[in-house]
Amino acid sequence: MEHYSYVDFFRKVYGQRGRKLSFCAQNETEFREWKDGLRTALAEKMGIPAIHELACVVQREDGVKTQQSVQELEIVQENGYIRKKMAIETLPGVHMPFFILLPDNIRDSGKSAAILAFPAHGANKDTVAGVITGPEVKRKLEKTPAECYGKEFVKRGYVVLCPDLPGFGERLEMLPAEDASFMPKGQQTPLDSTCKNLSLTSQALGFSLTGLMLWDMCRLLDYVQTLPYVEKERIGCAGFSGGGQAAMWLAAMDDRIRLAVISGYVHGYYESMFHSHLCCCNYFPGLWELADISDICALIAPRPLYIENGSTDVENGSKGIAGPKEQVEKIREAYTLFQTQDNIKFTVPEGGHAWYGTCYDFVAQKL
Repeated sequence: MEHYSYVDFFRKVYGQRGRKLSFCAQNETEFREWKDGLRTALAEKMGIPAIHELACVVQREDGVKTQQSVQELEIVQENGYIRKKMAIETLPGVHMPFFILLPDNIRDSGKSAAILAFPAHGANKDTVAGVITGPEVKRKLEKTPAECYGKEFVKRGYVVLCPDLPGFGERLEMLPAEDASFMPKGQQTPLDSTCKNLSLTSQALGFSLTGLMLWDMCRLLDYVQTLPYVEKERIGCAGFSGGGQAAMWLAAMDDRIRLAVISGYVHGYYESMFHSHLCCCNYFPGLWELADISDICALIAPRPLYIENGSTDVENGSKGIAGPKEQVEKIREAYTLFQTQDNIKFTVPEGGHAWYGTCYDFVAQKL
């Protein structure tokens, strides 16, 4: 016996059962059929029908949904824009806080494009919006100032929404007793996360954290479309790392998103599962049986998609940058069907795992 690992067994299972609904369309008609099939299968696996059934308790007896519950909690005048803190009810008794950043000239310029800016692991809505709410946020923004991409987008004239997704920021869940027993003071910081706990609990209840995250983002998108100063056909999303994961899923599953920026996230699930071992919030049961990240991103075609990966990002996988490059080439095949190759751009800045901000000109051009 050389070792007692499961890895070889897992690799064989992956090879035999993985990517049943991989991208294989040869024309636009086949693409739409494949897209509908994969979206339906993904939604079922992540538990969207179950979440929708639970959400129905907020409907009136006649079946008509009541108006979304959205509260304005704070308003602050910043240099060149207004920052509002809001909260939206996404499920019965579940509220998602978010910042909405409004350029000062929004009333003069008419309707504007909007960006949903999602934070990474180790970040929250405060870091993305550039709001110093404590020493941890202050230190992070001093170390990685480029991660204030929500603030950068509003300075460029976009309406920007920066939410705390499930398990992050103000949505941290109670610290598990087991974790607390091993922590020096049993305390969490605003940059910690409880996504692992939410993943495990939601799966035990028949859905997934990915499904909850997607549901919340779609409810925020519902709200954005009600804003009189936002042009409905010019709504995009952007995120780094775990925020890139969020941007990928929202754009892949909802055509109301007209452009997506995915930074520091595009890689292969094989590499992720057998090399990088990303957080369990990146997966849900049966995901790998259906598709790879390239297939999920292909659902975005032919809408504009910007992908950014640092050349030495450890999350690229054991192949280095060659792994993301392989994924992008597969994604490009979908854009070729529509003859919209100029709607997908892949940039490889020199460096590690970071938001580089190379996307702003592309967003200005395409959104």
